[in-house]
Amino acid sequence: MTRKEFIKICGALGIVLPVAPSLLASNLNDKSDKRGLNRKVIIIGAGPAGLSSGYLLNQQGIDFEIIEASAHYGGRIRHNTEFTDFPIPLGAEWLHSDLSEFDKIVNDPSVQITTKMQEYSKSDTIGYFDEGTYAETTEGWFGVDEDLKFKGSSWMAFFEEYIVPSVQDKIILNAPVTSINYEGDEVIITTQKGKMYKGDEVIVTVPIQILKDGDIEFTPSLPKSKLEVLKEAYIWGGMKVFIEFSKKFYPTFLTLHNSHTVNGQQLYYDAAYGQNSKSNILGLFLVGLNAVDYQKKSDNELKEYILKELDGLYGGQASKYYVKHLVQNWSKEPYIRQAYLADYARARTSRILAKPIGNKVFFAGDAYTSFADWSSVHIAARSAREAVSSILEL
Repeated sequence: MTRKEFIKICGALGIVLPVAPSLLASNLNDKSDKRGLNRKVIIIGAGPAGLSSGYLLNQQGIDFEIIEASAHYGGRIRHNTEFTDFPIPLGAEWLHSDLSEFDKIVNDPSVQITTKMQEYSKSDTIGYFDEGTYAETTEGWFGVDEDLKFKGSSWMAFFEEYIVPSVQDKIILNAPVTSINYEGDEVIITTQKGKMYKGDEVIVTVPIQILKDGDIEFTPSLPKSKLEVLKEAYIWGGMKVFIEFSKKFYPTFLTLHNSHTVNGQQLYYDAAYGQNSKSNILGLFLVGLNAVDYQKKSDNELKEYILKELDGLYGGQASKYYVKHLVQNWSKEPYIRQAYLADYARARTSRILAKPIGNKVFFAGDAYTSFADWSSVHIAARSAREAVSSILEL
C-alpha cells in the first residue's frame, strides 16, 4: 500500500505495515526500438504517467502525441503557486520512496537533479483525538519512514523542470477521448469533437474512474477480465483543503478516531513543514467515506465546519487566527472524478488493468501496475517505464 506514512502516524491504532519491495527500473537506455523509428505512439492523458511515457519515447527518438482531456497538463499533481509563498500541492504531495526514484524518472545520468526534499523527524508532534480526549506525542513514527516532503517545490514543479520541456509541444489539450479502435493495423483514437489520431500503439493513462464510467468506447471491447475488475474496483473519491492561520497552534500531524479505516482516511497536517516560509498553512487530506460529508458542503459551509472542528480541539484558536483557505475537490474534476485506487483494493485489480491488449493497447498510471503497489506518483512513472519498455520490445 502506498499510504504507509498515514498508517504509521496512527500509531495509537497499533498499525504498522512492511514496506513493499521496490521494483528495479528497466534501463531503457540499453534497449533499442526493434521496429525502427518509423512508428508513432498515441498517449491518452497528460498526468505523471502520460508525461513520463512521452518523455521516455522522446529519449528513444519515437514519435508520439499526448492527448489531454482538460485545459492543462499534470493531472493529480497540479499545484497552486498563488495561495502562499511556496507551491501548494493540490494532489500528490509526498515522495513515498527514496530519492533514487527521481533519477529513474529522468532516466539520464548526465542530469543533476537539484530538487530539495525534507525528511520528517522523530521529534515531530502528533496530535490524536478519540472519544473526547485529545493528546499529543513525539514518539515519532515518521522517523523510520522513507516519505519525503518537497521543499519549495512539488511534484508538478519537478515534472515541469525535468520532464515537460521534452514533451510540451506534443501535448494536445481540451481533447477528451471518446473512442479507441484497435481492430486494424493502426490504432484510431477519436476525441469528443470528432478529431481522429492514428498511431501504431496507444498508451492509456486516464484515471480508472474514467474507464469504469465508460467514457471511452473500445473497439473491440475491453477484455472480460478488465471489465470485471473495473466493475469491482474500489476507488476512493477525495479532496484537500488548505487553511492559512496568522498563528501556528497545531502539531505536525493531527489524527482523529476515524482517521484510518478500510473505508477512507483523514489527516490534518502542517503543510508548511520544511518550507522556507513564515506562513502557517494547515492541510486537510480526505479520501473515501471520510471525504463524503465534507464534499457535500458549500465553500463557506466547509470552512465553518472545519474551523468548528478545530476550535473544539484548540480552544477556539482556529476561528481566531483564520486568514483564508483553498479547496481542491478531485471528485468534481470532470476528467478525473476520483482520488485514487483505495489502499484496500484487491491487488489483482491493478495487475489485470496493467496488462496490455495484444501489441496495440498499453496502460500506465498509478492504478495500472504489475507489482504490489499503487496510487503514488513514482509508481505511475514506473508503470510508464514498463509500458514504453514493452513497446520497444515489439
